[in-house]
Amino acid sequence: MQTDLITLDKMWVKKVINFFKNPITSLGFAVLLSTFFYFISLSYKKPSYYLSEPELVAKKTDENLKIYYKDKELTNLYSTYLILWNDGNNFIDYDDFIKDKPIKLYSNDSVRLLSASLIDKSRMDLNFTSIIKKDTVCISLTQEEAIEEGDGAKFLILYTINDTITNVPTFNLESRIKGTKEGFTYKDLSNYKTKNDKFSIYLLWIIVIFLISFRIIILLIYKKPIVFRQVEAVFII
Repeated sequence: MQTDLITLDKMWVKKVINFFKNPITSLGFAVLLSTFFYFISLSYKKPSYYLSEPELVAKKTDENLKIYYKDKELTNLYSTYLILWNDGNNFIDYDDFIKDKPIKLYSNDSVRLLSASLIDKSRMDLNFTSIIKKDTVCISLTQEEAIEEGDGAKFLILYTINDTITNVPTFNLESRIKGTKEGFTYKDLSNYKTKNDKFSIYLLWIIVIFLISFRIIILLIYKKPIVFRQVEAVFII
């Protein structure tokens, strides 16, 4: 049973030092350690967007009822919300946007876009411009700003559809962001959960170090040999 135990005495410390003095061991340990901290510090851009379900604002149900948007008479009026944000841990710079390739929101169905208004944003100095060209909303970042981690903006999109359409129209979003493969990607906010892998790893390290330190301190206080089982030593390593 005693062979299953490791006692932290001077002889054990000397064996560990000699083990790490081996060039192959030192090289392997250095590679593993550098790789570990590389992935911990890795940052990435993750532009994301969400489009809410359409809401019917008004519908003409009587000949005497008139619905106007500016000077145009409509038979119906719908609204939806477009949310753009940075879900990564690296900022999206103004230069990451290509000037002649803005963010484009459009539909292949019989949809006529009326307006796109910026109604909310994470910072006062974070501004976007939006314009409608040929039933396509074009959105661009302005003032040479950057979308920091967690930054975002919310747009109110108003549109009308052909009365012959029975299905909910489908919208598409196209974008080109340098440093990403797909630009803004869709995320469903109804079941969206943020991830913090770094926090989980740091918390695990804190727990392991605390348990080891607590055990060593207690054994020192009671003047007993500092002993670990081989399975525990392997787990710590």
